[in-house]
Amino acid sequence: MKTATMKTAIAVQNILFPTDFSRQSMLALPYALAMARKYGSKLYPAHIHPEPLGAPAMVREGLAGLGVRPHDETADAAMQLREQLPYPHEMIERRGEFWTELSEVIAEKQIDLIVTGTHGRSGVSKLLVGSAAETIFRHATCPVLTVGPAVSGEPGSIADLHEILFPTDFSAASLAALPYAVSLAEENRSRLYLLHVVQDSVEAEDASASGRLRSLIPPTVELGCEPRIFVQYGLPAQKINEFAEELGVDLIVMGVRHPPSYLEVATHLRLATAYKVASQAVCPLLTIRALK
Repeated sequence: MKTATMKTAIAVQNILFPTDFSRQSMLALPYALAMARKYGSKLYPAHIHPEPLGAPAMVREGLAGLGVRPHDETADAAMQLREQLPYPHEMIERRGEFWTELSEVIAEKQIDLIVTGTHGRSGVSKLLVGSAAETIFRHATCPVLTVGPAVSGEPGSIADLHEILFPTDFSAASLAALPYAVSLAEENRSRLYLLHVVQDSVEAEDASASGRLRSLIPPTVELGCEPRIFVQYGLPAQKINEFAEELGVDLIVMGVRHPPSYLEVATHLRLATAYKVASQAVCPLLTIRALK
């Protein structure tokens, strides 16, 4: 998914759908299929088998040479998944450390978009320990579409967007997602909502934030209708999710900071806010990673 300016159409040639075949991860499949259908993309379902514990690698290789293989409980699930894939696709199965293998797939297949499901747990502690979905959320440099357990709309709504919510705190990281929000709104003739959440209600700050939100959309942008501007007060993740539900939006688009080598507490908190939105939102969340 690449865009150089706000006038550039979104292009999605290759979509990665990582799955462990759990119910939570499979909830995202209809959204991956809808996006593949909309953009004519090639879909790459991927399952990373963890290295088995117990027997040393040499013993496992020897048994494999004799045709003795451990029972793979995911084989049936993988077969069932293949039966649900009428679009051009390539099933990928690898063994090893999850993110090491998945990042290689992302590079090799030139992935434009990752579509993943999540279990809905959130918070800094979960973000530090992390599930597969949280690992993707933290580290992927390409856009990620996260489908949480609270998502209630039809999967087809992701391909026919009517309402898009773009929350921002005006940081460079959050504004990295603005071109995507605007391009999607232009392409789909969607209603675009711009939201800024602050902790304390100050009238002057309200007016200043409203003005800054309005200035984010250049006059050359051709939207189907005038963007709507909102300033809310409270906890960011909670307000974003409440607002998304109140407005009935089809997609939330957020920018997130790329974590440094040694994660800082402030970065954890920003990522935790974004992941809490993903975990509890009633619609999918598209996150765009800032380069720095």
